[in-house]
Amino acid sequence: MMKHNISYLIFSVSLVFLMACDALDKEPHTLVPETFFSSESEIQSFLLGVYAPLQHEHFYGGDYLIYDCGGDDLSFYQRSTPPTCIMCGNTNSGDVYLSRLWQLLYQGINRANVLLSRTDTTSTPYAEALFLRSYYYFILVQGWGDVPLRLEPTQDVYGLNIPRTDKQLIYDLLIRDIEIAIPHLKDFGAIATPEFISQTAAMGILARIWLFRAGECYRDNETPDDTFRQKCFTQARDWAQKVVDSGMHGLVKPYNRVFMDLSEDLYNSTGVKESMWEIAEAGNRTTSETAAGRIGNTIGWGLSDSQIGITEHVDELGLANPGFGYNFIYSSLKLVEMYEQEGDTARGDWNIVTYSYVTQSVGTTKNVVGRKYYNGKLPRDTMGNPLPAPAGYVYSEESEESSKMNKTHCCGKYRREFETISPKNKNYTPINCPLLRYSDVLLMLAEAENEISGVTPLALSCLNQVRQRAGIDLYGVMNQDEFREVIKQERAMELCFEYGSRRWDLIRWGDFLYEMKMMESYVYRSGWGPAYQYAAEYYKITNAYVYFPIPDTETSLNSGITWQNPGW
Repeated sequence: MMKHNISYLIFSVSLVFLMACDALDKEPHTLVPETFFSSESEIQSFLLGVYAPLQHEHFYGGDYLIYDCGGDDLSFYQRSTPPTCIMCGNTNSGDVYLSRLWQLLYQGINRANVLLSRTDTTSTPYAEALFLRSYYYFILVQGWGDVPLRLEPTQDVYGLNIPRTDKQLIYDLLIRDIEIAIPHLKDFGAIATPEFISQTAAMGILARIWLFRAGECYRDNETPDDTFRQKCFTQARDWAQKVVDSGMHGLVKPYNRVFMDLSEDLYNSTGVKESMWEIAEAGNRTTSETAAGRIGNTIGWGLSDSQIGITEHVDELGLANPGFGYNFIYSSLKLVEMYEQEGDTARGDWNIVTYSYVTQSVGTTKNVVGRKYYNGKLPRDTMGNPLPAPAGYVYSEESEESSKMNKTHCCGKYRREFETISPKNKNYTPINCPLLRYSDVLLMLAEAENEISGVTPLALSCLNQVRQRAGIDLYGVMNQDEFREVIKQERAMELCFEYGSRRWDLIRWGDFLYEMKMMESYVYRSGWGPAYQYAAEYYKITNAYVYFPIPDTETSLNSGITWQNPGW
């Protein structure tokens, strides 16, 4: 219930702001911060508005995870007619998805600036707003590089023509501000839900920022500064180590329980606090709770038959109504083979669906009657016997020949079948977006440690904790280069389809263009469904794609921006 209350409050507060504000050129010129807050409750309400852009369907509520940073070597857009976007390799400066994201980020920044200008600098709300402003700037820098820097609230329609600031200066500022914020944030054990930022979550995000900064030289085609990169890795290691040393977090077993919690509206239900920061989504947009997102509907797994999901079984839950899904995001054959080569069924069989839904019409009524599993994926007990289907349903298995022809299936990380709220909305779901998990922290610590000191016991321990949870072989002695490649694959198998992790990892490693080009040949290999070979076009990108183009909506309003990113 806490999740619903938080999300409803965020939506209510943000709705008021959305009607009054536009992040760039329409901030109300009558805004007077001195009159904003007369009580602690008003500060808390305004703070929820600072969080609100994160959950918007054009950010972590949906679009960002597909159209803005979904283009990587582990996935493809499952439609032969592409929208204009980064993921489909056909974007431009008029891309509506990028424009909306830009506006949301600056909207969040301006709200943070208002709160920061009128709040006690030692208070927790101040620290949260300072962190959130820094995080919004990190997402801007990650996508666009140099961006306008706004550190004061917009109070009139003048003075909005601001040039782009060097991204390294923005890094220095946002890192300093997060460090200032951390002591004043709440301990993870004191926050109501992981939808609020905590001390350890902020530490984990700092580690992520330092790792990405270490790879900026690659996307700018600059000679790596080894001294500076070592500083970045040391900072990343130290902040990740602080999270581990806190003793607050661990790995949930089994792996899929983490994501079952997201679907079932639960928080770390096992008592193990793996989920460190989630973006709040709630409700079904058919009641007063109108803060639902679209993760399950567009990225996750649902039945692409609205007759069942909307018309006839709308009030039902579970297998009777698996929820409607556009199922836009499919796994690549490359990801499938990673799991197969490792024998990693714990993660592979959850992150990539292993079945299709079987329906049957009786007169004018259509029902789900079971699941048809791909060959070798039918659930079995320890003796090898098929597990029984729920009463009234039938499980069957596809032929080996059919399954071999197509191994490219939908992302299954977010599953609408397990939602607990009815009636189910066609497009909107209460599934939270996971932004930071403890497994990510362990892998960041392992990577940074290897870059500093090679394959130490600490690096191996962190890596093997993640692999042990997955039930696959542990690693022993190897050299630094081998470990680096292992980490790259491990992050793919563990974190695929989460927060755009793979795209940003490839960019910071300097691997993005090469790996995307390699995918063109993957598409025509045996096992990549022939019906999906149009995806080859989506991988044909240029090096310009390591940055987003500055949106036309910004350059047309802000005369301070005088140059576009390379290639756009």
